[in-house]
Amino acid sequence: MGYIRQIPNLLGLFRIVVTPLMAVWILSNDAWYMLWAALLLFIMAMSDIVDGALARRLKVVSPVGIFLDTISDKIFVAGALLPLIEIDALPSWVGLLIIVREFAVSGLRSYAASQGVVIPAGVWGKQKLTLTVTGLIWLMVFLALQVIDGPWWLEWLAQWWQFPMALGLIWTVASGVEYFWNARQLLANAVDIKTE
Repeated sequence: MGYIRQIPNLLGLFRIVVTPLMAVWILSNDAWYMLWAALLLFIMAMSDIVDGALARRLKVVSPVGIFLDTISDKIFVAGALLPLIEIDALPSWVGLLIIVREFAVSGLRSYAASQGVVIPAGVWGKQKLTLTVTGLIWLMVFLALQVIDGPWWLEWLAQWWQFPMALGLIWTVASGVEYFWNARQLLANAVDIKTE
């Protein structure tokens, strides 16, 4: 029974450990490896959804588990973004926008925690990860289908990967704004703003 209680933490660790493999598959720019990378990213995203719920159900929520859950999604998203930029499948500003937002929000939440304030994940933030990962997987499938002959309807569908990616970027900005808006009083206190 003890090993079952470690499953949520192991899932978080799994996402971190296999990210380099996904990155190598994307960098190979081989159609079949690209599909394997898309499948692996899908599995990592599903495990990210499952581990938190599983930890709560097993009543094993721990600081280590929260830490792994918090950083693993950022690591595997960056692990997909940066190789896709490297092979010119995505413009660099897309990666910059997403990564800068992650640093800014992580910094804000760390500062809030140091002040004894917990900033929970917002609705926009949770949806942002889903949309971003959907866009990245969709893009990988599109790249693979440039080489591999697939059903016409799948090739037609794959070319619209920009839509989930664009929504992911909108949600990235909106969720970042949401975090800072909700923390405006905390930030005002930090710079000691006084109103006359």
